[in-house]
Amino acid sequence: MNDESVSVSSPADHNLIAPVWHTVVLLVIFAALTILGWLAQRHAHGNALNSVPPSRLVALQVQAIVFEWAILAWVWFGIRRKGVRILELVGGRWPNARSIGVDLLLGGGLWAFWIAISKAVSFFFGHRADTIPYPSNLLEGVLVIAVAISAGVCEEIVFRGYLFRQFQAFIGSATAAVLLQAAVFGLPHVYQGFRVAVMAAAYGVLFAALALWRGSLRPSIVAHAWSDIAARLFRL
Repeated sequence: MNDESVSVSSPADHNLIAPVWHTVVLLVIFAALTILGWLAQRHAHGNALNSVPPSRLVALQVQAIVFEWAILAWVWFGIRRKGVRILELVGGRWPNARSIGVDLLLGGGLWAFWIAISKAVSFFFGHRADTIPYPSNLLEGVLVIAVAISAGVCEEIVFRGYLFRQFQAFIGSATAAVLLQAAVFGLPHVYQGFRVAVMAAAYGVLFAALALWRGSLRPSIVAHAWSDIAARLFRL
């Protein structure tokens, strides 16, 4: 683990990086998303996303991008009150091409490992049909990449950066903080089914473990973004 890991994972720094009320508001937002998704799923008889015409995919993609960056902006608003910068949550540096290559390889390796797990789950428990329309034109394809990059950057900073640090400060345990942020990461996926939510939470644990080991969110950002791109463009 490199020197910059202290900014991401050091258990010696148990100071809150944002006010408690700020974190409560964020958790309420995620709880509301979970409830709304579940209600929408019930209203659509078990498949809310399939009830959306493919013609609305661009609107959904734009909404997703706006939401991701709005949540990150909220995190930025909270941490600046404690004098913490976004780059401190990311951790690590890219001083040369070698360090960039290492993080790209680590991110790719995590993605490959996750694909193997997903294939194994599908083999033993059956394949779950995708509920999100695939892009059908260039604009939708470009927006797929934009959504994936937004999710990779924003969600890793929010969950593996901000929430991990806050939970660690509350509890004093890095392990518990990893599990809690993963649970919050998985909850909004409940409307897609229990298995999807558990898989998302497991993914959150893997992302956090890589960030802790590397001392940076950069590899998990790469893995997260590429995972979404591969799933939507190449159906992997």
